[in-house]
Amino acid sequence: MLRELRAAAMDASGTPGRCSQGGAAFPACTPLQGSCGFKSSDALKSSLSSEVCRRVRKQNCEANLNSKKSAPTPVTRRFASLESTPANGTLKPKKDLILMKEKKKQKTLEKEIRALVRERGEQDKKLRALEEDFVKIEAKLSAAVQEKTSFLANVACLKKQLLELTRTNEFLKSKLSEDGMQKKMSSLCMELMKLRNKRDAKEKTALAKQENMEMKLQEVQRNLEHSKGKVAQLEEKLSATERGKAEEKSDTEKLLEYITELSHVAETVEKYKLDVAQMEETLIKKDQDLEILRDTRKTEEEQSSELIKELNERCQLLQQEKEKELSETREKFLSLNAEIEDLKRKMCLEEQEHQKLLQKHEEVVSQLQQEKESSASMHQKLLEFQDEVTSDRRLLEEELNDTMNELSKLHAKEKKAEKLVKQLEQEMKSQALELAQMEVKLNGKNAELEQIKEMHSNAVLQIQEEHSNTLCKLGKSVAEFESYKKTIAEEIHSLKLENTSLQEEVANLKKIGQDNLQLLQEAEKTKNKAKEECARMLLEVQTKLALKEAETEGTKESYLAQIAKLKEKLEEQTEDLKRKLEVERSRKTINEDVTSSLKEEIKTWRNLYEDLHNKTKPFQQQLDAFEAEKTALLNEHGATQEELNKLSDAYAKLLGHQNQKQKIKHVMKLKEENTHLKQDISKLRALLAKEKQTSRDLQEQLYAIQGIRRFDYSKAFQHDSKENIVPKTPLKEGNKNKI
Repeated sequence: MLRELRAAAMDASGTPGRCSQGGAAFPACTPLQGSCGFKSSDALKSSLSSEVCRRVRKQNCEANLNSKKSAPTPVTRRFASLESTPANGTLKPKKDLILMKEKKKQKTLEKEIRALVRERGEQDKKLRALEEDFVKIEAKLSAAVQEKTSFLANVACLKKQLLELTRTNEFLKSKLSEDGMQKKMSSLCMELMKLRNKRDAKEKTALAKQENMEMKLQEVQRNLEHSKGKVAQLEEKLSATERGKAEEKSDTEKLLEYITELSHVAETVEKYKLDVAQMEETLIKKDQDLEILRDTRKTEEEQSSELIKELNERCQLLQQEKEKELSETREKFLSLNAEIEDLKRKMCLEEQEHQKLLQKHEEVVSQLQQEKESSASMHQKLLEFQDEVTSDRRLLEEELNDTMNELSKLHAKEKKAEKLVKQLEQEMKSQALELAQMEVKLNGKNAELEQIKEMHSNAVLQIQEEHSNTLCKLGKSVAEFESYKKTIAEEIHSLKLENTSLQEEVANLKKIGQDNLQLLQEAEKTKNKAKEECARMLLEVQTKLALKEAETEGTKESYLAQIAKLKEKLEEQTEDLKRKLEVERSRKTINEDVTSSLKEEIKTWRNLYEDLHNKTKPFQQQLDAFEAEKTALLNEHGATQEELNKLSDAYAKLLGHQNQKQKIKHVMKLKEENTHLKQDISKLRALLAKEKQTSRDLQEQLYAIQGIRRFDYSKAFQHDSKENIVPKTPLKEGNKNKI
C-alpha cells in the first residue's frame, strides 16, 4: 500500500493528469492523511510530494485561468462597451483547486481499492495454504494413532509371553521339586535372568517409542500454534482495512460540509441575482413612468422580506446540521480512544504469552538434562549386567567340574562294590542320558547367550542412534524457538511503533477537528457579514432610487457589470456543484460495496475459527485416552513385580537342601538383583512422573489454545483433597472445567 501511494505521489509531482468530466488539466492526487502515518520516513516523503503537487497545481491552475480569461464569453462581449475595467476572476483558482483536489482524492481512493483487492487475493492464498497445513497435521496425527495401536498390540504380545513364561517357570519348579537337581536350578535361574533382560529391553523400546510419540505430538501442537498466529495476523490486517474505511468516511463527511457551505454561497448569489434583475426592471420602467416604479418598489420590498425569512429558516437548518455533525465527530473520537485501549490490552496479553514461552523453554532444557543423566545410568546398568552374566557363566563351569568329580567317585565305588554292578550300570545309563540332555541344554543356553549378546549390542547401538537423533531434534527445536522469539520481539516492536503512530494520528485528528470548528465559526461570521452587507445594499438601493435621476445612468452601468460577473460565477459554481455531487455519489456506492465485501470476509473468518475450535476437540479426547493407558500400564507393572516377588520366595524355599556357602552366595545375588530392580523401578517411576508432567503441560497448552481456564489460583490450598494423585478414570470436559 505505501509503495503504491509513493508511486502515485511521484507521478503527481512529475506528470499532470486530465479530468474526464470537466476537461480541465490537473495533477495527480496526493495520498490521504490517514494512509501515510505508519513511519516517519514515509510521512516526510508524502509531505514533500504533497508540496510539489501543490506547486504544480498552482501553475496549472494559473495557466487554465489565463486561457479562460483570454476566451471572451457572449456576456462579456455584450458589456465590454459599458465597462472599461476587466472582470475580476479571483474566485476561479480556488474553485479549480478544490475540484482538482477532489479528483485527486478520487484517484487515490481507486488505487487504495485496487490494493485492497490484491490484499484480499493474497489473504485467500494464505488461507488455502493454512488449510493444506491443517490436512497434513491431521494425517500426522492419524499416523501417530496407528503407531499407538501398534504399541498396544506389542504390549499385549508381551503380556502373553509373560504368561507363557510363568507357566513354564511353574512347570520347571515342579520338575525341580521331583528331581532336586542343582543344575536344573541354575539353568532355570539363567533362563529367568534372560527373561528379565528381554523384558527390560522391551520396556526400554516401549519407552523410547512413547517418547517419539510425545515429540510428534509437540510438533503437531507447534504447527497448530503457528497457524493460529497466522490467523491473528490476518485479523489484524482486516482491522487495519476497517480503520482505513473509517478515515475515508470522515473525509467524505468533510466534503459534504464543504458542499453545504458552497450551496449557501450559491443561494446568496442567487439572491443578489434576483435583486439585480428586479433593479434592472425598475430602471427600465423608470424611464417610461415613475408611478410604475413606485408599484415595483412595493413588490420588491415584499419579495425581499420573504427572502429574508427564507434565509433565516435555512440558517436554522444549517445550525442543526452542524450540531449533528459535531456530535458524530465526538462519537468517532470516543470510538478511536476505545480502540487504542484495546490495542494496549492486546500488547499486555502478548507480553504475558512471551514470558510463558520462555518458562516452557527452560523446562524443556531441564528435561533434556534429566534424559541425558538417565541414559548414562542405563549404560552403567548394561555394563553391570554384562559382568553378572560372566560371573554366572563361571559358576556354571565350576558346577560342571564338580559333577565330573562326582562321576569319578562313582566309578571308584563300582570297583569296590562288584555285587551291585547291575544296579549301578542301570543307574549310570540313566545318569548318562541325563548328562547328555544337560549338555544339549547347555549348548542351547550358550547359543542363546550369544544371541542375547548380539541383541544387547544391537539394542545399545539403537539407543545411541535414538539418543543422537533426539539431540539433533532438540537442537533444531531450540533454534526454532530462538527464531520464534526474535520474530515475536520484532512484532512487539512494530506494534509499539504502530501504537505511537496511532496516537499521533489521533492528535492530528483532534487538531483537524479544532481547525474545522474554527472554519465553521469563520463561516458563520462571514454569513453574518453577508447578511449585514445585504441589508446595507438594500438601504443604499432605496436611497439611490430616491436620489437624482442623473445618478441613475451611472448606477445602471455599474449594476450591469456586476450582474455579468455574478452570472458567470453562478454558472461556474452550478457546474462545479453538479460534478462534485456526481463524484460523491460514485464514491458512496464504491464505499458501500467495499464495506459489504469486508463484512462477508469477516463472517468467513469467524466460521473458519469455529471450525478450528471444533477440530481441536478430538485431540483433547486422545490425550484422555493416553492417560488411561498409562494408568493401565502402571497397574500391569505392579502385578508383574508381585509375581517376581513370589518367584523369589519360592526359589529361597527350594534352596534349603543345598550347601550353606552356595546358599549364602545365591541369596546375596538375589538380594543384589532385588536392589537393582528396586532402583530400576524408582527410576521408571521418576520417568513416569516426568511423562505425566509433560502430558499435563500439553493439556494446559491445549486449554490455552482453546481459551479454557483450567485452574482458579484464588482457590489454591483451600480444599481438603490431596494433590499429585493420578485419576483412575480419564477426565471429561465437565470435570476438567471444575479442576
